[in-house]
Amino acid sequence: MIWAPFLHLYQPPTQFPAVLRKIAEESYEPLVSFLERNPRAKITLNINASLTSQLSELGFEDVLSGIRSLAEKGQVELVGSAAFHPLLSRIPFSEISRQVRLNEEINREFLGEVYKPRGFFPPEMAYSKKVGDAVAELGYEWILVEDACSSVQPLSFDKVYRLDKLNLAVFFRHRKLSIAIAFNQVQNADEFEALAKKELKEGDFILTALDGETFGHHHKDGFAILEGLYGKFESVTISELVSRYPKGEENDPMESTWAATSQDCKKGAIYPRWDHPGSLLHPKQWELYRLALTVVGGYVHQVPAKALDGKIKDHLTPEQRKWIKARFLLDRALHSDQFWWASHNPHWHPAMVERGADLLLKAILGTPEVSESEITRAKELYHEIVTEGVKLYGTEPVIG
Repeated sequence: MIWAPFLHLYQPPTQFPAVLRKIAEESYEPLVSFLERNPRAKITLNINASLTSQLSELGFEDVLSGIRSLAEKGQVELVGSAAFHPLLSRIPFSEISRQVRLNEEINREFLGEVYKPRGFFPPEMAYSKKVGDAVAELGYEWILVEDACSSVQPLSFDKVYRLDKLNLAVFFRHRKLSIAIAFNQVQNADEFEALAKKELKEGDFILTALDGETFGHHHKDGFAILEGLYGKFESVTISELVSRYPKGEENDPMESTWAATSQDCKKGAIYPRWDHPGSLLHPKQWELYRLALTVVGGYVHQVPAKALDGKIKDHLTPEQRKWIKARFLLDRALHSDQFWWASHNPHWHPAMVERGADLLLKAILGTPEVSESEITRAKELYHEIVTEGVKLYGTEPVIG
C-alpha cells in the first residue's frame, strides 16, 4: 500500500498570540524540521492564510521559509482553501469565491510563486454541491471530503472518483484510519498497518487527513508514530494519486463535515460542532453571523471593485473607506471556531466565543448606513451570546 498523508494547519484570526506561539513551537517548527530530515517523506499540506499571516506577524519566518523550500523540492504539495476558515457550505457563493481568492493572494504573498495549488481543502471538510461547483469554477483539479458522505458505497480506494457532471476529481479521507492516528487508537506504525490491512485491500491507497497540530501539540509523542509511518509506507502527494490510479465512476457526495458520520449526514445532523439543534448559543451566533453578511454585503455596490483589491486608495469617500474596514473585519469574522468553542461538545472557551462575536459586531457597526434596528439587534445578540454562554457553561475554558 502507498500512503497519501494530508495535514491541515490553521489557527483562527481570534487566536491569542501566546497560544499560537506555543503551537508553532510544539508542532509547526518540529514538523518542518522532521520533513527536512526525511527528504523521501512526502505530504499534502493545507495552511490557511489566517495562519500564514499570523506566523509572519509573530516572527515565525522559519516555518514559512521551510514550507516554501519543501514545496520547491516537491516534498510538500500545497493546496487551496478559504482564507479565514468559514464553513463554505453555509455562506453565499460570492463569499466562497472571495475567501478562496483571498487565501490565494495572502498565501502567495508569504509563500511565493511556489504556491500553485491544484487541490482544495474545504475547512472542516464542510461540503455541499454549492462548494463543489465553486471549487470547479475556480479552476481546481480535485477536492478532499469525508468518506462518510460518498454517494458510492462501499467506497473504493483503488480509483479516483469524479464529481457528478464536473471536471473535478474528488478524494475521500479514510475516516477510521485518520481517527486512529488523531485519537491515539494505534500506538505505533505496526498497529496502524494491521488496521489498514483490515480496512483496505492490496493495491488500495491509504489517504489520511487530520489536523497538523495533532503532532507535537495535541500528542506530545506524535512525531514518533509519524516517523514510524513514513518508515513503513511509501508516501505520495494526493495529486500523484491522479496519475497513479484509474479514473472511477462519478460520485455525488452528500452535504457533510468531518465531524459527521454517514448516518448523521442522512439524518441532516451535519454540523454537530457548529450548529447543533440542542444548542442554546448556536442559533444566536448564526443570527448575528447572517446579520453581518446582510449588513456589510448590502453596501458593496457603492464601492469600486478595484478598491476591494487594494488597487485604489485615493479618491475614496470617508464612507467608502469605512466600509472597506468593515469588509476587512467581516472576512475574518466568518471563521468557524466561534461555533466550535460554543458547542460545549465537549469544548467551551468563553473568550474565543466573545472574540468571534466581537468581530461580527464591529463589522456591523462599522458599515455605513447601517440602520438603528440592525445596530440594536446586533448589540442584543452580542450581549446574549457572551452572557448566556457564561451562565450555561461557566467562565473556565473546557479544552476537552
